[in-house]
Amino acid sequence: MRLKAAAVAVLILVSAAAHAAERFVATSGNDANAGTLASPFKTINKAAAVSLPGDVVSVRGGIYNTAVSVSAKGTATARIVIRSYPGEKAVIDGTGLGTSTILVNFSGTQYLDFTGFEVRNAPYIGINIRNGHSTRIADNVIHHTYRGAVYFGADAMGGSTDAIIENNVAYNNVLENTAHSTSGGWAGTLVITRTNGATIRGNRVYNNDGEAIIVNRSDNALVYGNELFDNFSQGVFLDNARFTTVDSNLIYSTGNTRYFRDGFPGQGIAIANETYTDSNPSTDNTIVNNIVVGTRWGFYYGNFENGGGLKNTRVANNTFHKTAQEIVRIAVDAHANSVIENNIFHTAGGSGTSIAGSGVTFRNNNWYGVNAGAAAGSGDVIGNPNFANAGGFTANDYRVQTGSVAIARAADLLAVVKNDYFGAARALPFDIGAHQYSTGAPADTQAPTVPAGVRATDGQGSTISITWNGATDNVGVSGYTVLRNGVAIADVTTNSYNDRSVSPKVLYNYQVVAYDAAGNRSAASSVLSVAWKASEGQSDADTVAPSAPLNFRVADKAAYTVTMAWTVANDNVGVTKYRVYQNGVLIGHSVANAFTATSLETGKTYSFTVEAVDAAGNVSQQSGTLYVAMAKKRRAA
Repeated sequence: MRLKAAAVAVLILVSAAAHAAERFVATSGNDANAGTLASPFKTINKAAAVSLPGDVVSVRGGIYNTAVSVSAKGTATARIVIRSYPGEKAVIDGTGLGTSTILVNFSGTQYLDFTGFEVRNAPYIGINIRNGHSTRIADNVIHHTYRGAVYFGADAMGGSTDAIIENNVAYNNVLENTAHSTSGGWAGTLVITRTNGATIRGNRVYNNDGEAIIVNRSDNALVYGNELFDNFSQGVFLDNARFTTVDSNLIYSTGNTRYFRDGFPGQGIAIANETYTDSNPSTDNTIVNNIVVGTRWGFYYGNFENGGGLKNTRVANNTFHKTAQEIVRIAVDAHANSVIENNIFHTAGGSGTSIAGSGVTFRNNNWYGVNAGAAAGSGDVIGNPNFANAGGFTANDYRVQTGSVAIARAADLLAVVKNDYFGAARALPFDIGAHQYSTGAPADTQAPTVPAGVRATDGQGSTISITWNGATDNVGVSGYTVLRNGVAIADVTTNSYNDRSVSPKVLYNYQVVAYDAAGNRSAASSVLSVAWKASEGQSDADTVAPSAPLNFRVADKAAYTVTMAWTVANDNVGVTKYRVYQNGVLIGHSVANAFTATSLETGKTYSFTVEAVDAAGNVSQQSGTLYVAMAKKRRAA
């Protein structure tokens, strides 16, 4: 695994630091005991049942040959932590338990961490989370399960939220499929289903008799920084998955035929829509920065069962090497608005490509040792990408070297793919593949600061005069765009503007955006609401506050930004803006029911709330708190 161990330890320590009490479990304990270090409980079940938000359950080293069942609920500020006692290893072993036994079962858990255990010999599923919220499974070793290693699911679509499965090792799982059925029916190793918002990162998954990772009937998942090899059927499978990002994973086959299917190694990354009673057709998925080596197909779309096609899908800046069959295979279907660009397709042997149907655009890819066929596109480069050690099984083997034709030949995707596989910031010129070799000075991509202090200075007749404090920029501010009620009405080079087309007693909402010569634009300023009265002495007092914004949710998430949305609030006169708070601090306003927070740090979890404001300054109650975990940046391998 490539995630920083120190960063993971900090997360655990932060959770532990806030605990109200520490409860202890030991093989020599008794559930009638007080649960102290000197008088420990015997079972995790007992310790969890009496734990309150902020508590830590420390399980002493030893073998626990019993099923674990937990339904504890922490809070956002006081998580419950169940862990192996520091410096010791607690082993949960399912040997001899009933055939349908889930070894570690979490039901309805909230804000809970389960970390540092060895989970083995599960008669059914190793670790199962159902209808959970913000439950974190981290730093465990799970092996020799009959079915899946970790399953995060729900009774209905979206019934589980904010799943975190990170830094685990999973091997020799899905033993139900040791005969390697070709007709389906087996489990995956790490699976999320019916879940909104999941992070699967930093896991090492290998030698399993089912898929390594499955995202199924779920939205807004991030599959990041995992090492997956020698797994039956495929590495990452998006099945009825939407708004999912598969980023910076190393997927490969060592040639171990024990995990071949139909005489071939498993696929690399696949998308399809299998049949369920509650379908969620795959769309708006992003596949970037992955390194895929020696698989059956590198990238694959399958039109089977429900079909549906590649919809709004981007496959960019990946490196694919030496597949057993087609390096990219796309079955005919109703594809639409999908792009495969800036990828290295490097192989020897195999069958080239298999592309059927329209709706998928290929461009700016590097082809070597393979005939692009129907996948050829504008801006393509033919030639040797010059890997450091083609055929190896580490990410470093696929760094491009001096003289590579992939250097400085890619389409500019800097706004989308900000870092490469190794966590290095991408720059212009933009390189093809998962590794950004070019480190030259990039073009100006820094936006000016947001104009502040927007205020009205005068208003008479049909004119409103506004001014603001000048913005700053690393190169220089070229001008400002003035928006009225969300629509641009003027560009000016000074920090003031006279709006000469207004009417008395009509409310106008003004914002200002700064821009520089490179076309970089700041976020819009805070909203200034102005309404001039027809004559003095009139009163239009409004004392009714808007309703609180509802359905506050993540609409999109990238490496350093998150876009949030909510249901429009109601007001007797009208909502003029929304205030957005990050970790309790006001960070901006929006006139629409969406907002993008930027400059977020990797490896951190942020809390957001939003409130509605009307023209009279009445403020609604705040929305519920939205917690967003940002993916960690990896140390360069």
